[in-house]
Amino acid sequence: MSYNINLKHLECFIKVAQLGSINKAAQALFISQPHLGKIIHDLENEMGYLLLNRSNQGVTLTPEGEEFLKHAARVLEEMNCLRRPSIKNAEFNHLSVSMTKFSHVMESFIDVVLNHQDQPSFSHRLYEGNADEVIDDVFSGRATVGVFHFDSKRRREMEKLLSSQRMVYRSLAYVEPHIVISKNHPLVRQHKPITLQALAPYGMIRYLGQYDDLAHNLFETQLQGLEGNSSKVIYLSNRESLMRLISVSDFYSIGIHDFEMQDAGYKAMSVPISGCDFMFEFGYVKMEGEPLSDITQEFIENVKARLN
Repeated sequence: MSYNINLKHLECFIKVAQLGSINKAAQALFISQPHLGKIIHDLENEMGYLLLNRSNQGVTLTPEGEEFLKHAARVLEEMNCLRRPSIKNAEFNHLSVSMTKFSHVMESFIDVVLNHQDQPSFSHRLYEGNADEVIDDVFSGRATVGVFHFDSKRRREMEKLLSSQRMVYRSLAYVEPHIVISKNHPLVRQHKPITLQALAPYGMIRYLGQYDDLAHNLFETQLQGLEGNSSKVIYLSNRESLMRLISVSDFYSIGIHDFEMQDAGYKAMSVPISGCDFMFEFGYVKMEGEPLSDITQEFIENVKARLN
């Protein structure tokens, strides 16, 4: 019998068991409580029995959960001893990246891949997801390096989390949030100020998921007010779909400064948000003790230059 369980599931379960609270464990793991609750629920469904007793005071292990905890801890200990084969044995002209949904990073990937297209052999990989999934991809070995963004005020919390997982984080850039709209938007055509307040009557595009939608969480109070006024919100999970919808509509979203193909590909523009005191921090993560290949370092430098 096969199980759809990965190491991150086990790590999350162990943290919940240690803290006796899904909410506290979610904070420690830097993920949302609903997301962690779903991980535990999926884990229980896979195993076919309850692992936790839930109450208003927190959670406790069921007898089956106590037995599962012993095995989970043993599996993680063994996997730490069998970490991925040393990158020295890997082919250094292969690029394996996981990223959050920003076209700037994708364009850097394309640049580097094209720079090395004449190599006799290669097998490049690019994955897209939210910050949790990017970290998971690097931890599991699916990707060598992960590029993601978060609220810059949570820098120390993020470093502490990654360090506890034997991962190394390096900052790339601090970037100011922007409004992203079509160059054919009525406010642009009429030469009117482009502000969150002026955009209230228009549809707003958001990514699905709390942590997948960090840009909008940073403006939670203002944006909730805008949603209440307009009741026009479109939820998407795909970066290409978001930009395509902006290009053919009067909807808007929150992103960062222009990327290379933003005008040519989507006829869209980025506008700084007046009075904004929030900053995105972009950075990359890799496993501790594993050197990066030349092509990976070239990619990271390309991303850094593009974001800045």
